[in-house]
Amino acid sequence: MTVIDRSLTGQLKRRGLFLTQERSDVAEIVYVCVDDGLPGGFPVGYVIPSRAGAWSAYARVRPGVRVFATDEVGTGLPDVVEAVRAVLDHARYGDVLFALEQETDRDGTYTAQVRREHAAWFAALDAPEGITQLGDGRIRLTAPAVAYLRGLPARLGCHVDGDDRIRLAGESYVLTREPRRVR
Repeated sequence: MTVIDRSLTGQLKRRGLFLTQERSDVAEIVYVCVDDGLPGGFPVGYVIPSRAGAWSAYARVRPGVRVFATDEVGTGLPDVVEAVRAVLDHARYGDVLFALEQETDRDGTYTAQVRREHAAWFAALDAPEGITQLGDGRIRLTAPAVAYLRGLPARLGCHVDGDDRIRLAGESYVLTREPRRVR
């Protein structure tokens, strides 16, 4: 496997991603994958070197397309690490995580205390489904909604990080998992 630095390894782990490699006589392709329960994972991007040694990066930037469709997000990159970082900056796979969470049939929910205008903004989103404004800046998110937000690139300005914090407009809000209700 191509050598990847520790900071990138940590970033991949926090986002629930891993790398796989495919070698041929022509090139070495490194895939960035999310664990979807299938062998090899679901590719959300890949990087490939040119004959001149520079790397190109391709990422899944159009959510809702379950088929592996990518767009070029970087070219002429100096090494595999920078190419993988370009994939991480652009890859969108929240819909994949959302679908996986729905398949598990878990009914967990989270709450967060956010600024009131952010609560209204969350409640007005078309995607993901499963965010409810509770009043006074409190919101409730279903587990699939949290999974969706985990799969958004940080550069979009709204995502859930590996520490269960919502990152929005330069602010950070703690997500609290609600206790399961006994039926």
